Amino acid sequence: MSIDRRRFLQLGSSSVALSLIPSEIAAIPVRQKIIDVHLHAYPDDMPIPPAVNPITGKAVQLKNGAAHRSACLAEMKRLNIVKGIVSGGDGDRIAAAMSWHDADAGRIIPGAGVRGSEDTPLPDLNLLRSAFKEGRLKVLGEVTTQYAGLTLDDPKYAAYLALAEELDIPVALHTGTMPPGMSFDSCCRKARARLGDPILVEEALNRYPKLRLNLMHAGWPYLDDTISILFHYPQVNADLGAINWLLPRAEFHHYLEALMRAGFEKRLMFGSDQMYWPEGIAMAVDAVSSAPFLSPDQKQNIFYENAARFYRLS
Repeated sequence: MSIDRRRFLQLGSSSVALSLIPSEIAAIPVRQKIIDVHLHAYPDDMPIPPAVNPITGKAVQLKNGAAHRSACLAEMKRLNIVKGIVSGGDGDRIAAAMSWHDADAGRIIPGAGVRGSEDTPLPDLNLLRSAFKEGRLKVLGEVTTQYAGLTLDDPKYAAYLALAEELDIPVALHTGTMPPGMSFDSCCRKARARLGDPILVEEALNRYPKLRLNLMHAGWPYLDDTISILFHYPQVNADLGAINWLLPRAEFHHYLEALMRAGFEKRLMFGSDQMYWPEGIAMAVDAVSSAPFLSPDQKQNIFYENAARFYRLS
């Protein structure tokens, strides 16, 4: 959920501040391997704002992007997250993702975060082609079309999707909702809630039938349309980033159980979307681990197997 950082400074007093997660999650035991397909990086010298975690009510205590990276990598190691797909959340998004890879090449898979708005223009296509071919970037995304007031089938994304299909690069697309009030923020005046509906990816999927697409945030709250896209397009997966720790636990479990009941236990992937808060990673892990309707094998699929298959990780 790559958004303008000023918005998060307001979330502590927003209606998105929901029931607190027990503090005991900081010590949750995790034995199985995990792949986190939804992480965000920030430039090393970018000051991290004192954004309040909307759930715990605690403000960020990290000085800059470099300190944020160190804290997140430490959490990943503690929780046995053996692979993480990271894209930039602000500033030079591609360079920020690559800095994580430089810090832990065996664990981090860098992605190209792109938007396509006036303040965040699309990256040079030739530079992306070279980076994908050389393996310096391995994912196109997070692609935040919704914040630009666009859909994935907008002509400005055509060459990027064609490149991803040509080189078999998976695409990770922001879907679902946004933080409250995004369309009033200077970064995202054209953003609209309806543009997060996963049904809007259908034309792009038919135009690029070999595209591997991850519906980030699993399309919440558009349950029926998320199910429809997953059912009709087997090349599509969905990740649980942000909704697994920012939503009330009961609502997240309700949504996850509905997707499982619809038969997608091999198509759902773990993601944290930790943004400014390294502690969000453990909160996201706990939300999936605590789901009473998931069997051990189903948890293993969500935490590891589905992502390993979709992103073709050894």
